[in-house]
Amino acid sequence: MIFFPIGTDRRLKRTPWVNYTLIAVNVAVFIMTTNSIALVGQYFYAFDAAIKTGGIIPNRPDILNYYLLPGDGSVLQYFTYQFLHASWMHLIMNMIFLYVFGSGVEDRLGKVGYLFFYLSGGIVAGLGHGLMESNPVLGASGSVAAVTGAYLALFPLSNVTIVYWFIVPGSFEISSILLILFQVAQDALFQVGGIGNTAYLAHLAGYACGFTLGMGLLLLRVLSREPYDMLSLIEHKRRRTQFKKLASEGYRPWEHNKPGDPSCKGDAPAVTEQEAGIMQARAAISAAITDHDLPRAAGLYVDLLKEHPEQVMGQQQQLDLANQLMSEGRYDESASAYQLFLVTYKAYADRQQVQLILGLIFARYLDQRQRAKELLNEAARRLHGDELALAKQVLEEIG
Repeated sequence: MIFFPIGTDRRLKRTPWVNYTLIAVNVAVFIMTTNSIALVGQYFYAFDAAIKTGGIIPNRPDILNYYLLPGDGSVLQYFTYQFLHASWMHLIMNMIFLYVFGSGVEDRLGKVGYLFFYLSGGIVAGLGHGLMESNPVLGASGSVAAVTGAYLALFPLSNVTIVYWFIVPGSFEISSILLILFQVAQDALFQVGGIGNTAYLAHLAGYACGFTLGMGLLLLRVLSREPYDMLSLIEHKRRRTQFKKLASEGYRPWEHNKPGDPSCKGDAPAVTEQEAGIMQARAAISAAITDHDLPRAAGLYVDLLKEHPEQVMGQQQQLDLANQLMSEGRYDESASAYQLFLVTYKAYADRQQVQLILGLIFARYLDQRQRAKELLNEAARRLHGDELALAKQVLEEIG
């Protein structure tokens, strides 16, 4: 059975040119060095034969100077080995994983930060290999593993599309946290079992480096937090644990506090029936989003707005719901969701993109031209490239 990832549902805010360039450089280097690397296998075979028989030791191929040779002491090798590959299959599998996971990581780290991170991940992976192994190593696997580890820290709940071939081709989606943890566990098992001729220690060091750096950037607030990054999941888990502990001790915020009720502690105000209903509705919406059932979540949110038009979900949840409603062609409801988002989350970094979408809805579907003009003119001040051109085009359309 053959299977490999082809993409994720993580939406990119900008084109990942650095990631594309790294892929292009890896391919170009492989094409230029494929004949030289083919000689390395012949060299080692002849070298072993010469040692056993006392024959003439062959000349060492120059390309070996660019492999990572543990103990050699060359700093340059920690960079060059990352761009060499032993075969087309070696190259293709690394580049597929780099394309799938690297684009999202670059989107969060930025171009310069991502390039520095990628090369640093490869260096740490090489150091990890050299701690216990003496064999020469080549390939982008360690760097890609670092990128994958960072993806786990930044986007653990994104879905990855897997294509497989087993008698007939097919595809399915899997949560990135499950896929990546499976890869880590597999590499650890193969390392312990001594299976194959792969630098699994480099992979494991890369995973650890990428995940640690990703979590560190979130903890230090170098990267802006998102509702579904790994740090947020850990915090949600901690809060749920605390809540369960309080509930087990008699704290019931969803019930009315009644005089003489042994569960009533302090002078906390009673929760009204309406407030309890809102909490239950919001909990159902959040649960549907967590289960990746956005159509159901969007339907539940529309029902909530009918009774309580001011209700706003968390930042990323609100944006996901608005996007889902728009994709379903429910433009009135999506416009309401986007407007609530803009009113509530005024400091959102990509506010201009939300204004652009809402302006398009007002201009092309709801015939509210004046409101569309206001939004598009405000968004145009911070838009660039194709998005700016689109805003200007729509402004021309509505006069």
